[in-house]
Amino acid sequence: MTRHLMRLAQAARRFGLRHALRTAVAVVATQLLVTALHLPQGYWAVVTAVIVMQANLGGSMRAAWTRLAGTAVGAVFGTAAAYLGGQSLPASGLAVFATLAACSAIPRLRESSRVAGITAIIIILGGHPDVPAVVLGFDRFLEISVGIVTALVVSLTILPARASRALSHGLAKLFEDVASLFAVVVEGRIREDYPERHVFALKDRILRTLARCRELRLEADAESRDQGESALRAMLLFRGERLFEHVLGMDHVAEEWRGKGLHRHLPQEMADLETAGAALLTALAAHLRGTSPLPEVAALDAAVAKAREKLGDMRRDRAPAAYDLSEVMHFFSFMHGMLACAADARETVARIRSMEAL
Repeated sequence: MTRHLMRLAQAARRFGLRHALRTAVAVVATQLLVTALHLPQGYWAVVTAVIVMQANLGGSMRAAWTRLAGTAVGAVFGTAAAYLGGQSLPASGLAVFATLAACSAIPRLRESSRVAGITAIIIILGGHPDVPAVVLGFDRFLEISVGIVTALVVSLTILPARASRALSHGLAKLFEDVASLFAVVVEGRIREDYPERHVFALKDRILRTLARCRELRLEADAESRDQGESALRAMLLFRGERLFEHVLGMDHVAEEWRGKGLHRHLPQEMADLETAGAALLTALAAHLRGTSPLPEVAALDAAVAKAREKLGDMRRDRAPAAYDLSEVMHFFSFMHGMLACAADARETVARIRSMEAL
């Protein structure tokens, strides 16, 4: 029974059934409400409910703010233009110009500019000679508000989904994929066989995960104003981006670096550092999912110490002197990337520990 329920839950997530159900409930509830309130053009409320209803509460709140602010600005300028010029072409142009200029001038309204412009045009072109422009603008704002409120109530009460939880899983996926990319690049260098297709697939997946995490962070901040949680989310996203940048630098070196080289002087140290670093990032991902405690860094510290000791021995033995400048530069750039990844992974764990202790 448990296995069947898990499969049903996975299918629901895959096909977006929860979001579809919540949106359908919002549409029906909005239709009932506009009918009870006898709104003249209640279909705008229904359309708004569909637009505002997002996959999580934070997304719905951001969409609600964008649409409400845009409707208010568009209603004000559209009403003023309709009052001054009626349904004429100059009135339409003036309304759109003033609306978009106002939204562009105020940073918090820039996302609302499209909705604001549409609202202004609807008020002008959809007006009636026997209906004052002020009444038309107020009706439009009221209809949009009904749709927004209904969508937010449904988001809060019907199978609610939180952006903060989705972000935790997204960050966990980010750290897992960075760990995989780190391991693939290092193993490819040790074996002197660059896995181009595998690396490309991982980089593409990480870029898409990063883009989604950036959106989810904004939505999670809209859900909660807790400064501590917001700082933790920002730190994790920043560290994930930094780790990815370090591995990208290593990958660039590995892609150009071919044949025998200085890495053959410390294959075990590189392998140990790769294993410890990838293991720490994977364990960190499990912690973000809530399935394991925060990992310890002792194994990574030991691997870093061994690698640094070996590098010191190589310098004292003047091993780099037997290779050309290009090989030396590639080798030390690659090792710098590995050590930078280890340092950032360790720092991430330390920051989480200190912030979770507050």
